[in-house]
Amino acid sequence: MSSKDFRNRYPIILVHGFTGWGRDEMLGFKYWGGKVDIEARLNDLHFHTRTATVGPFSSSWERSVELYHYLVGGRVDYGAAHAKKYGVHRYGHTFPGIYPQISDTNKVHLVGHSMGGQTICDLEAFLRNGSQEERDYHKAHPEEDPISDLFLGGKHWVHSITGLAPGFNGTTFLDTHEGLINFMNLTKQITVTMAATIGGDPNDFIYDYKLDQWGLKREPGEPFVQYQERVFESDVWKSKNIGFYDLTSPGAAKIARDRLRLFPETYYFSFSGNATFKNPKTGLALPVPTINPILYLPALIIGRNQGNPEYPGDEAEWHNNDGCISCAGTRYVLGQEHRDADPNDLSFPPGIWNSFPTMNGWDHGDFTGINISFLLGRRDIMPFYTDLARRLVSIEPPHDDTQEDSSAHSAVLHAPKKHDAAHKAAPAKHAKASAPGGHPKGKH
Repeated sequence: MSSKDFRNRYPIILVHGFTGWGRDEMLGFKYWGGKVDIEARLNDLHFHTRTATVGPFSSSWERSVELYHYLVGGRVDYGAAHAKKYGVHRYGHTFPGIYPQISDTNKVHLVGHSMGGQTICDLEAFLRNGSQEERDYHKAHPEEDPISDLFLGGKHWVHSITGLAPGFNGTTFLDTHEGLINFMNLTKQITVTMAATIGGDPNDFIYDYKLDQWGLKREPGEPFVQYQERVFESDVWKSKNIGFYDLTSPGAAKIARDRLRLFPETYYFSFSGNATFKNPKTGLALPVPTINPILYLPALIIGRNQGNPEYPGDEAEWHNNDGCISCAGTRYVLGQEHRDADPNDLSFPPGIWNSFPTMNGWDHGDFTGINISFLLGRRDIMPFYTDLARRLVSIEPPHDDTQEDSSAHSAVLHAPKKHDAAHKAAPAKHAKASAPGGHPKGKH
């Protein structure tokens, strides 16, 4: 199918979250859709869509760097300064590139689930601003390999960013003293459950932790359970250069302060789910009966959160959650401008978070179609994604434009219909809504 056959001028790039996997893993069980292939279905509907694969447990820095190279192609370069700082290999895998023609005029729509939301925001920040740390390092060390083009910045390649139950602000599930233990137990449970779901043997499981930069690579013939234990027993989890830390509230807040920015020409959207209800006696949040059983314990822990200095407002606002992340933390990057979006109004302003009403009854996995009701065919995830694709098409310039003038486009085609100063920060309200139809020595 040629580009002229697609409805969207800019392709939709799906970016998985923490513990995610690629299309060639898990015996064909898709991260995006489970037994339903969301990418293929959207392409059949003439919405150009591609799936990216990055490290499921890597830091936000490393995931965003991997995403860049997954798009443009070439050998992953995590940065000389970054590699020296954390004791990891500077170079990683070589990718052919799923959209090498990406440019200021051939942009992309980035859609990230869970930690993927943090990753795509981080990538846009690198594309626009690069890394001053890397530039300073190469200026002081001209004898080393040249700096990656990513860290030079100046690239306006992103037309929109959409977070689905996004991990912008981390999760209180990982903030407790038992956070790492809970995380490891949850991860083991997920892999075993997924193996059982797709009828696989846990020892022969086709799943890659993709921590090669740390020297943690699955050896030929190594049983998956043995490989997994070796990964969990390593020291990488003590580092601040790992996804686990970046999803704690202090880790996520540091990334937001240091790197994440809103850019005036980019459109920003977020979708949140709530799989809990308020206990009338205690005021705490309890998981709904339909929540994925794997998410029951995290939902309980988050539902009795005692507050966190990184989070504004009353602690009760952070009790409702999707089984992984508080609803209040998935609407926008804290400290950035935001507004409540009307699902029936397509006049979305750029440069500000357009936060859609919280989808009650949806847990963290619902947004990718991985829930018992979806897997059994009782619900269909595709109406959600076709609606999303249509929204993304609505904010694009016409197909016959040779050069994009995003400011004029947004002013003429998508001028806000009187949003009462839309660019002013709106309160974090959660309206009720139903779902729409080598072995380097790591430094810590």
